[in-house]
Amino acid sequence: MAQTEIQSQNQLQQRQTADLPDLEMLSDRIWQTSQAHQGNAESLLQILRVLEALHKRIRDDLFQPALPTSRHELFNLLRDIETNGGWPHIYRMKINEICRYLEQPDDSEE
Repeated sequence: MAQTEIQSQNQLQQRQTADLPDLEMLSDRIWQTSQAHQGNAESLLQILRVLEALHKRIRDDLFQPALPTSRHELFNLLRDIETNGGWPHIYRMKINEICRYLEQPDDSEE
């Protein structure tokens, strides 16, 4: 991912969590933990799995029951989604994307 794209995502996240300081602290802690495991694919994969499972629990157990019951409330929620960054999505790499890393020459194999 391009550095400018990462920076803009970080800025967007900071704006979105401004009214939830505990969420910003959690996000920072998860990032620090991830950085501590930089280069360890298995550990990073486990972190991603935990985040995905948490995303599913929040969506299924808390978000869906909180969905609006009137058209007006639904309109407001959809407008907020459109205005403030779209629908949350956990992207999964495809196997062929992972395999591309195998095709890159390793500097240590010279």
